[in-house]
Amino acid sequence: MSISIGQNSSVAGKESSGAELLTAALSKRQQEVEGKMALQLIQSASVTNLPAPSGNSGFNVNIKV
Repeated sequence: MSISIGQNSSVAGKESSGAELLTAALSKRQQEVEGKMALQLIQSASVTNLPAPSGNSGFNVNIKV
C-alpha cells in the first residue's frame, strides 16, 4: 500500500470502524450478561424466604452503661 499526498483517508477509517463496532457490540453483550447475573444474584439473596423467629430468647437485650 502506498501513501500519496491528497489521498482520501476514509479508507483507513472504514477498516478501523468495523473493529470498533465489533468491540462495541461485544462490550454491550458482556454488559447485558453481567446485568442479568447481577439481577439473579439479587433475587437469590432475597430475605423474604426466612422463617419467622420463634421464642423470646435473644430478642431483648438489656444494656447498662
